[in-house]
Amino acid sequence: MRPIGVGIASLILAMPLVAAAQVDGRLAAYTGRNAKGYLSPLVDSFRSGLNAGLFHSAEIPAQKFYVSFEVNAMATFFDEDSRSFMATTEGNFLPQQTTSAPTIVGDDHAVFVDGTAGTQYAFPGGFEIHNIYYACPQVRIGSWRGTEALGRFVYYDTNTAELGALTFWGAGIRHSISQYFPSLHPLDVALAGTWQDGALQNDAGQKVLHAQIFTASLQSGMQVGVLYPYAGLSMDWFDMQLDYVFPEEWALDPFHLDFDYNTDFQLTLGVAYHVSGFSAYGEYSLADESSVAAGLSVTFPFTNRSATP
Repeated sequence: MRPIGVGIASLILAMPLVAAAQVDGRLAAYTGRNAKGYLSPLVDSFRSGLNAGLFHSAEIPAQKFYVSFEVNAMATFFDEDSRSFMATTEGNFLPQQTTSAPTIVGDDHAVFVDGTAGTQYAFPGGFEIHNIYYACPQVRIGSWRGTEALGRFVYYDTNTAELGALTFWGAGIRHSISQYFPSLHPLDVALAGTWQDGALQNDAGQKVLHAQIFTASLQSGMQVGVLYPYAGLSMDWFDMQLDYVFPEEWALDPFHLDFDYNTDFQLTLGVAYHVSGFSAYGEYSLADESSVAAGLSVTFPFTNRSATP
């Protein structure tokens, strides 16, 4: 079985033509202290993308039934700081050295350092990834006493038995705060909590990637004609584990890596265009790996108001 993990899951979405053997060799070189540094840009982008598109309006009616169907597209663009990290030689190589080496999204050329007795240590190159993007449908149902529910889902079939399918689902609730403070009008304010859980599972039933993220956010916005500028500040708790197994002839033990983060903050700024039950929106999220998102939604029943829901 091939070594697989979050790096490969993201590579599948961003670079479908990368040879699996090439991925194997580069990830196999990082089974020790350098593994997190090598993979971190993709992990951070995954984390940022999952927090995108969670809302495009902070307005929640106190008592009104509506169902909103939405489709989001998220993208992360990697900057120069994401393309390298400080890597340290591993194993019995002497003398131990630290140097700048490509991350998995960085330059595709290996970096070599010289050791004793004419030996060399190679830090493998990256895959020249400049962006990652994917889509996420979701549904929003409200409202009871200014509270609404959200559900979202991501599915991607790799069409490769060793990798299987990536599935991600999320659920959350959101409550209007501005309903208690009429003086805030026309500003809308809401609090939200969202839980998302996902896995990459191959055809043999092995869960090679498992990730969970809980996000708490304060959201605000204001209707200005048919435009609705909005902003949100979120804090999340993120955990991701990956496991992969090397081919038997490589004589390497199965590898486990745990990306466990305490908290991180993300600032979202966006603007939506609302007409009756239709909305189009775009946003930018500032985080360790910043992301952009855009989406469309349709809300039933339709309303004559310019804002939705």
